[in-house]
Amino acid sequence: MQTIARFAVRRRWWVVGAWVLFIVAMQALLAGLGGATYKDDFKLPHTETETVARLLTSAGLDAQNGASGTMVLHALGGSAVTDHQQQVLPALTALCGNGKGLASVSSPYGLITCTNGKGALSADPAAAGRAASLVSQDKSIGIVDLNWAASQPSISDMTDTIVQLKSLRSSSLQVEFTGAAFNGLKIDDNSGPTVNPEMIGFLAALVILALVFRTVGATVLPLASAIAAMGSGLALIGLLSHAMSVATFANSLALLMILGVGVDYALFIVTRHRRNLLRGMPVEESIVNAINTSGRAVLFAGTTVCIALLGLWALQVSFLYGVSLGTAIGVALTMLASLTLLPALLAALGLKVLPRKQRRAVRAGEFDMSEHHGFWYRWARYIQRFRIPAGIVAAGVLVLLAIPFFSMQLGSSDQGSDPKATTTRKGYDLIAQGFGKGYNSNLTLVINGPGATDQAFLSQVGSTLKTVPNVAPASVQPVPTGKNIALIAFKTTTSPQDVKTTQVVKTLRSTVLPPLYRGTANHVYVYGQTAIFVDFTKVLSAKMPLFFIAVIGLSFLLLLVAFRSLVVPLTAAVMNLLAAGASFGIVVAVFQWGWLAEPLGIGGGGPIFPFIPVMFFAILFGLSMDYQVFLVSRMHEEWLHSQDNKRAITVGQGETGGIITAAAIIMIAVFGGFIIDDNRIVKLLGIGLASAVFLDAFVVRTVLVPSIMHVIGKANWFYPSWLDKVTPRVSIEAADDATVASDEPGSEPNREYAPV
Repeated sequence: MQTIARFAVRRRWWVVGAWVLFIVAMQALLAGLGGATYKDDFKLPHTETETVARLLTSAGLDAQNGASGTMVLHALGGSAVTDHQQQVLPALTALCGNGKGLASVSSPYGLITCTNGKGALSADPAAAGRAASLVSQDKSIGIVDLNWAASQPSISDMTDTIVQLKSLRSSSLQVEFTGAAFNGLKIDDNSGPTVNPEMIGFLAALVILALVFRTVGATVLPLASAIAAMGSGLALIGLLSHAMSVATFANSLALLMILGVGVDYALFIVTRHRRNLLRGMPVEESIVNAINTSGRAVLFAGTTVCIALLGLWALQVSFLYGVSLGTAIGVALTMLASLTLLPALLAALGLKVLPRKQRRAVRAGEFDMSEHHGFWYRWARYIQRFRIPAGIVAAGVLVLLAIPFFSMQLGSSDQGSDPKATTTRKGYDLIAQGFGKGYNSNLTLVINGPGATDQAFLSQVGSTLKTVPNVAPASVQPVPTGKNIALIAFKTTTSPQDVKTTQVVKTLRSTVLPPLYRGTANHVYVYGQTAIFVDFTKVLSAKMPLFFIAVIGLSFLLLLVAFRSLVVPLTAAVMNLLAAGASFGIVVAVFQWGWLAEPLGIGGGGPIFPFIPVMFFAILFGLSMDYQVFLVSRMHEEWLHSQDNKRAITVGQGETGGIITAAAIIMIAVFGGFIIDDNRIVKLLGIGLASAVFLDAFVVRTVLVPSIMHVIGKANWFYPSWLDKVTPRVSIEAADDATVASDEPGSEPNREYAPV
């Protein structure tokens, strides 16, 4: 670490220039490729969903796998939706020629098929019957189904189609857009200026850093480091999207992580550097020492975050590959900027990293060797004195907040959970108003085998399906499509996200359908949005325990090796689990139960996306390591000096409490700012991680961990001699920093350690 730091200091402008060149090159390369191509690619190997997708493709029914969105027409002023045919039908027909990949358009005015860039109205009598079913009983609401040929059309194709159709809006016709294809797209008309979530976090970080450092130079440096990581990291993630599928929310998640951890990492290093300067170290030696101490903690914590994120690959769900790799790239570049660009900028800034009064004192040779017994030192003494009641209260708070976690429902929230002002929610509510909530639940039985088109068999399956609770009998429509495959479309009486709809899928698969095809060459599958997420939940739920054990085990081993202790990593693992459970509880209360959902701009309650727990857990465990390492490394450093457990814990907490809480407030502001993002997943991660960081910094690290360590006593630092011999030595504290010679200029004098 010292070699890297000295190179960055002595070749500062080379380092700065290299970073600028790297950012420009990555951005130029991405621009040359036409920008990023994000897309959500759900592939679930060894599931019923994947089997059906292959069957439909091999049967030439790719259109059944194609993306679909819904335009909802609401005739106003007492008119019927069919009165607007002359206005709407030409616009729908013109869609086939816009080059956006549409395969067909089903509307109240007929079925339009797109062939060779031209739209033609079908003359099939069955299509006319279908058109009539797309009009509500009171004739005021109509549904237009837009079907793309591709399962993952580009975002620009879908948004351009919406822009083309928005022109149909008038004082007599309300037009809204809903359905799976339009989920998460920014398609609402916004009046007034919009504020980016990252800008809120950036401004909040700027204000907090200014209050902490009280000088422009020190305030700007952490943000400069984060901006460098953002400029290069987001470009690399964009390039990654050309090589593999990267989910649409990956860019927002990477921004959230880079800005949050980037400011945190730089804050730790700059704080250590400023303390060194005030104690008389020359600028270069101070920077090298800061990188060699706090920089090690940054490297340790950042590496843990990256490993935890890349551990998501072990789940073997391709949807998470691009997200985890992209975010890990962003965190890795943030770490690299903190260890190379930041020391170069610190060297260029010199003593200007300190406020003027402190600069004058340092130049005059007035160094500060004292221990400052401020608020956090007094708080540490308070926790030492009342360690048992304080620990009980902190643990009680975490357990209470974790209660909702045990009722977590995994699945896909439908657009009935979107904010009321969005077009997707308006369209969803109009469909529920005109056709019932269950109309939004599009499910299909896919029959495969030699008897798939046998009318007697189809009739038997259809009749049985109508008797299943919560299935709408009138919606059951057999559709013979080929020699060995047939479809039966149906809807439920409940919404797609309702637990009863999920139960319909499970009941059909486990109880109702098997007796119908058992002993025959046929097979009946259940397909559709709810069925896909049932499979998604099943795949991830089966692997979650192993993933959690792996992440916890990894953090335990890393802390064990770093601090040469059995108790410290065990305590950290238990505390992190408690904090994770509490933050999961907050997520369930807000996003599933709907508490404060509307005021927070979330909409309504709904299931938690199946991949959220593993993604959230990986990020949370990595972030928790930041504060655990920073806190305990200072305690460990003091333990090596004094061999006094009480003093080590009190001094460690007293010296790091302020910087940990300041870093946490910045990260909370960054994460919390993402509540204004349009994507529900990003909102969930923002609120969830903000609450997790708050609990981690203000409950776990400032109350629970020191309380428990005081109770345990010297056993905190117990490490069997036989284990010490077989484990590698990887110290977070630099070896030459543990003891400082009293005769070195600017060094701390030898101290007598009195009990604290």
